Amino acid sequence: MVKGTYDVVIAGTDLPAVIFGALAAKKGYRVLVLGHGSDKNVYEVNGYLFVRRPCSLFGLSDSAPIRNVFKELALSSEINNLLQHVSPACQVILPDARVDVSLQREVFTREIEREFPGQFKTLESIFGEFEDVERLLEPVLATAPVLPPGSIREWFAYRNSNKALSSLLSKTGTDALEPLSAYPRLRSFLAGPTSAMSRLAEPWKAPIPFVRLISHMRSGPVFVEWGEDTLKKLFLARINDNSGDVRGADSVDTLVVKRGRVQEVEILNRAESIGVGMMVCGDDLHSFLPLIPQRQAKRRYHAKIEAKTPSHYGITLNLGMRRSGLPEGLAHMAHIISDPTKPMHGSNLLTIRIDPAMPPIEGQDPSKVTLSVTALMPANRFNGQAAPIQEFADEMLVQLKRLLPFLDEHLEVADVSSIKLDEKTGLPVLERTGLIEIYPEIENRSIDLMTWPVRTAYKNMLNLANYTAGPLGFEGAFVAAQVAFNILCRQFELKRVM
Repeated sequence: MVKGTYDVVIAGTDLPAVIFGALAAKKGYRVLVLGHGSDKNVYEVNGYLFVRRPCSLFGLSDSAPIRNVFKELALSSEINNLLQHVSPACQVILPDARVDVSLQREVFTREIEREFPGQFKTLESIFGEFEDVERLLEPVLATAPVLPPGSIREWFAYRNSNKALSSLLSKTGTDALEPLSAYPRLRSFLAGPTSAMSRLAEPWKAPIPFVRLISHMRSGPVFVEWGEDTLKKLFLARINDNSGDVRGADSVDTLVVKRGRVQEVEILNRAESIGVGMMVCGDDLHSFLPLIPQRQAKRRYHAKIEAKTPSHYGITLNLGMRRSGLPEGLAHMAHIISDPTKPMHGSNLLTIRIDPAMPPIEGQDPSKVTLSVTALMPANRFNGQAAPIQEFADEMLVQLKRLLPFLDEHLEVADVSSIKLDEKTGLPVLERTGLIEIYPEIENRSIDLMTWPVRTAYKNMLNLANYTAGPLGFEGAFVAAQVAFNILCRQFELKRVM
């Protein structure tokens, strides 16, 4: 029995989905958010606050798509009060150099000239070309065009955006870092941080988003207490404030599909069905599509999604240690590159974040510190079990000890966010919420901005899992949410809205 109908039903609380839900609720759509098994990003182990997926808040203070969302939701003042800028923006540690990415141009220039003698003019020339692309890219992102386009209206918008940018793509080619091929150390200085910021292993092969990542790298991340969990809380509160409902404990059991549209959602462990106007997957689409009965499923589409597999997985090793074990001068975020001539994945590139849960400073124990160490594990090493992840985490730890040679003396607890102990057997098993999926293929006709389309083969189902953020990383979550919101407004016009 249907016990109610909502204009929008969201299953899962991935960041793009809750941003979209807040925008829809503000517009007047009746929105229901089902937790669908989602967990908070921050969790505790032996008194230390760890994160399942480290979050770097790049672009939060200077991105038009992000700024537009907060303005639309009347959150600009609230978020500005929460922001704390981090300086230096990050640190790149090479075998023979340690470079601070300073927000002050003079300091940054001195850093480059000291560590890369005679190469600053080359870097400055590349930055100049990137700034030309950036000036055209910003207004394109601000409009959140639907990518890939579907309707004639969307095709015209795509054509105009593509035309505006294509003339400048020739300057960057298919490898935005090709001009630095003769300078592997300098190339790795840009490649390492952007690889960590993006949801691509090699973002420089997608020049347009790469330009954006470089801009965010130079302007630096910001600090918000409790990080992504705080942002989600703000968006979920806006849904509640605008007559929406958030039911964090409920999950979808079955999706009832008729004539290619999701008609109803049956709630797990409840004798309850909910009518649906627009269905949104805010979780992994691979695990969501099987909730549609086989006889109602679009089998070719399901097979296509099943065949879409990651090239890498982001693995996070969380460490709780005594603060006295930190090297002096280590930045809040540091990228450790073992060999600048090798690919920026595996244990060759480690990204360290200090206190990644971003707890309030006054609430921290000054004698203790938490580190998250993240690296990209090639997918061919993963068999769906916990053992290869643990082996990879052990390799990460070996590399980390080159920077922290006395780590063992100060380490108190270590935890891999994608591994948990089975409650029945006590053996380590996979914890998928801690895995970060990195997909290699850029969607056609997406101006290189999407690795997954927001639309699905079902007429009223959208995909807003974390990986729809694509190459733009954190900013991409806001872009994907606004793309989905544009689709909703065109496809599902509210009769009660004048």
